[in-house]
Amino acid sequence: MRFKKRNRRRLSATQQLKRWVKPVFLLSLIAAITWGVYQYNPSKLLKVEVNWAIDNTNLVTQIALEKQIAPLVNELHQLDLHDIKHELEQHPWVMEAQVKRSFLDTINIVVTTHEAATRWRNINCQQEQQDINCQGYITIQGRLITPENLFYHQQDGHSTQLNELQSTHDLEKSELLLVDYQAYQQLLGSMKINTFVRSNIDTLHINPNITIVLGYNQQLQRLQKFIKIYAKLRKKIPLEKLKKATYDMRYVKGFTLKY
Repeated sequence: MRFKKRNRRRLSATQQLKRWVKPVFLLSLIAAITWGVYQYNPSKLLKVEVNWAIDNTNLVTQIALEKQIAPLVNELHQLDLHDIKHELEQHPWVMEAQVKRSFLDTINIVVTTHEAATRWRNINCQQEQQDINCQGYITIQGRLITPENLFYHQQDGHSTQLNELQSTHDLEKSELLLVDYQAYQQLLGSMKINTFVRSNIDTLHINPNITIVLGYNQQLQRLQKFIKIYAKLRKKIPLEKLKKATYDMRYVKGFTLKY
């Protein structure tokens, strides 16, 4: 009877140990889960990674574009690539933005910027005015841009020397202004236009100090007539005088010349 009693005591001790193993394991598991929850940072797991490629960072910086689309990339589940593309292309120097997803939480953005063909100035503004609609650039596509930052660089980082077109602030006519300027320059060849002014008439200022008044119609024909007359005058009048003269080509049967 005593032997059996001691055996029952040993079994009771084993059972007692088993009773403690399970609670200790469960407490350890709960502690590990609690620590994991405490260390869990949902903002890191849900953060969208953006890879940028901008062709000309002198015109638009990555920091500026990141600020512009920040509200659109905060929530991974709300990520809309079309909205991001549209928002980026609202920037005055951004011509096109390609937005593609590479992974669940990663997108690639390729930004193509505009290229300026000429400077532009509003003839209705006073020289000292700095209003956003007083000066800007016309791109090679004929788009008028009037950004707050008027400092333009080429892609190599050197300052660009651009000719200037002057007109009223008319967005719809900026493309025509550029087309006419290019047609005038093509006719003039090596004679470079410094400034093209379009008010109620067209006037060209040619390097070094030649002024050609073309009027409001038949401008190309009048410019062709100037080229022929200028070639003849070079044989009769000193070149130094011709380079400082004003040629008014609006007369049907002639022109006026002022030194």
